[in-house]
This record gives sequence, structure tokens and C-alpha cells, in this order.
Amino acid sequence: KKKKNHLTTQGLNYTIEKGHFLIGNETQTEVEIEYPQIDSISMLPEDTEQNIVIEQMHSDFEKTALFRKGALTYFMEQAYDTTTGEQKFPEVMFANTDYRVQTANDKIVSVFFEESISPIGGSVNYSAAGVTMSLEENRVLQLSEMITDFDMLFTLLQTDQFTPIPYWEDNPKPFSQVLTETTNMKEEWIEILKNNNKRTFFVEAENGAEILWETREFEWYLWDNKLVLIYLGDKYYQQYFIELEKIKDIIDTDFYEKYILRTPQEGE
Repeated sequence: KKKKNHLTTQGLNYTIEKGHFLIGNETQTEVEIEYPQIDSISMLPEDTEQNIVIEQMHSDFEKTALFRKGALTYFMEQAYDTTTGEQKFPEVMFANTDYRVQTANDKIVSVFFEESISPIGGSVNYSAAGVTMSLEENRVLQLSEMITDFDMLFTLLQTDQFTPIPYWEDNPKPFSQVLTETTNMKEEWIEILKNNNKRTFFVEAENGAEILWETREFEWYLWDNKLVLIYLGDKYYQQYFIELEKIKDIIDTDFYEKYILRTPQEGE
């Protein structure tokens, strides 16, 4: 089992606790999900007015609910038909999510979720999710808000300016090699990245085009001063990072100032 390396929240007005979601048991479907819980209530002074405490509690709950949703991403994809909402999983199945907090500061919390699922007697399939939360706005930030030039971003991926992050393999394959194993054209990749990393299929309906279904191709998170893109394969995933300094020209200025530029902490 991987060791957690949850970041310190020292000097911040919140802490991050481990949340746990468990359903089923060993004789039937078992789902065990771990996710971060934001706690700013315990940091409030004892004489804080009741209405501020309640407001803060609601805010913490909203953030935690979004993290839990991220932790359940792969399970929900595998377990439910997205078009009908009906269950589609086998009777006996195991699902698990672990997480690492990769950035925690006064503006954002960015979390990497590793998710796995397996029917009993079947092989384990791995997936991942990334959630980067705006602490002030209680919402998940999108890559399309951050990047201004997806053509350039893809070119950096294509030319291996992103560094692979090893996990199972000592020498994970560069993204240029991954590209040779797919049939997508460059335009398709750029469209996927622009569309918050999802491939979307539309069908013509009476009232115009409707989404038929979506599939995740990439996820992303911020890891200190790096952008990490997670490419989701059939059975596993691969991660690639690039320093934010190298892509500053294609990061939206407002986004950079609002979410990335650090505010000096007390004592710095």
C-alpha cells in the first residue's frame, strides 16, 4: 500500500482530514473510498459568532462533497449507465480509491485520486482523477480556464516536454510513444483537452444536438509548481508533468494571479 504524503496545512486557516466512505462487505459488492475533508471549523476562535460558524460549516461541507464526488468518479462510470442512470455492475465487485493532496495553500487544494475496480475473479482496472478546488469559490477549476493555447499544450506533450512520472515501471513511456498507439488526430486531441479532457459524442435530436455520452481521456492537477496531466488508458493510466514556469506564456493571466501566485504566509 502506498504511503500517504498529505501536505502540511501549517499556517493556513484549515486542516485536511481523511474521510472514509464504505459500502458492502466481502460477500458482495465492496466499495471503499477515501477522500480529503476540509475542516476550517476547528481553526475558528472560540468566541466566533454562531452565524459565521454555520456559514463556515456549510462551506467546508460543499468542498468536501466535491472531493468525495471526485473520489467516486471511476466507480460511478463503471457502475452506472450514464444515459439511463441504471446500475450495470456485476453482483460482486471491489472498488477502491486512495488519494494524495498535491497542493494545499491559501488559494487552492489540488488532489490526485487513484481509483481501482475489479469484478471478483477478474483483473483490476486502474483509473485516476484530479480535483483542483478554489477555496474561495467552492468549485472545481477546469483546465480550459487555465490554458489559453491548447495547440501549444499538445505540441509540448507531443514533443515530450512533459516528463513521465514513474509508478509501476522504472522507465514509463514518453507521451510521444503513447500517441503512436492511438488513432486520434492532433485536432481530436486538442478538442479533447479543450473540452475539459473529455471526448464527447453528440447525437442530433429534435431540439438540436444532445450529448450521447462522454468519456474521460485526461485528468489534471497542480503539484506545487508543476502541471500534471494524467492520460487514462484502458487498464491503467500514465502521468506527465511540466513546470509551470515553462508554460507561463499559455496560462491565463487572471488564473495565474488568482490561483497560482502565492500569497506570502506569516513569518516568511
